[in-house]
Amino acid sequence: MRLIRIALMALGLLVLAVPAAANMAEAQRAYANAEFEQALRIWRDEANNGNADAAWYAGNMYIDGLGVSRPDLDLAINYYEMAVEQDHIEAQVSLGLLYAQGRGVDQDYHHAMALLYEAGLAGHAVAQVELGNYFLDGVEGLVEQSPGHAFEWYGLAALQGVVYAQMRLGQMNFSGIGAPQNQEEGLMWIAIAREVAATQQEPYWSYRVFPLDAPMQGAREDASLRDAVLRLHGDYTALMTPVAAARAEQAAVDWIAAHSN
Repeated sequence: MRLIRIALMALGLLVLAVPAAANMAEAQRAYANAEFEQALRIWRDEANNGNADAAWYAGNMYIDGLGVSRPDLDLAINYYEMAVEQDHIEAQVSLGLLYAQGRGVDQDYHHAMALLYEAGLAGHAVAQVELGNYFLDGVEGLVEQSPGHAFEWYGLAALQGVVYAQMRLGQMNFSGIGAPQNQEEGLMWIAIAREVAATQQEPYWSYRVFPLDAPMQGAREDASLRDAVLRLHGDYTALMTPVAAARAEQAAVDWIAAHSN
């Protein structure tokens, strides 16, 4: 009897999952066709039925003011929290950033760090870079400057092809910040970042974290991440011997070959 009950429960879950999947597909179709009210209605209904993905999508719609007359941060946070309760990694990042920025909620770096830390450990590159930034600069009353921890978080994101993280890792290696100084390894990471910066194709996670053509804060006017990487490559190469620079370039070629899909 117990096996029969388990089989019936599994069948019931499958029956429920089929219309849910169809509804999610319909919502994606509606969104792609700019039918935002229809997409939001479906995601909202599915979220209220316990679908964490739908809750995250609904939160995004309220953040962006799509399908509604204006953005609604309160409702966005409510839906993100619904998804976070189910350990939804994207929602953890979305909600963590809102708490870090104090958007729609009182600024709370403790809560933000907790959410981003969990997502970062799960492999979310946006969270990893945010944590790297927090540890590099420090957060008053919460996080002391810790270049070593920043180096580790940037390293995780760099392995996922995030150009911004690769650039930071190159700078830190080259200057001996957060790790023993190693100019060859520093140039290697900059050369890896340069390979992407020199093209028009940008890896998914890299774009999610920091688009290549987005302006760099504190950089020269109109300087983008792409510009910064290309400039650093030239500057670092000029500071090294030709032999050392050649070794770094070859190491970059080898790394790219080893990590190409």
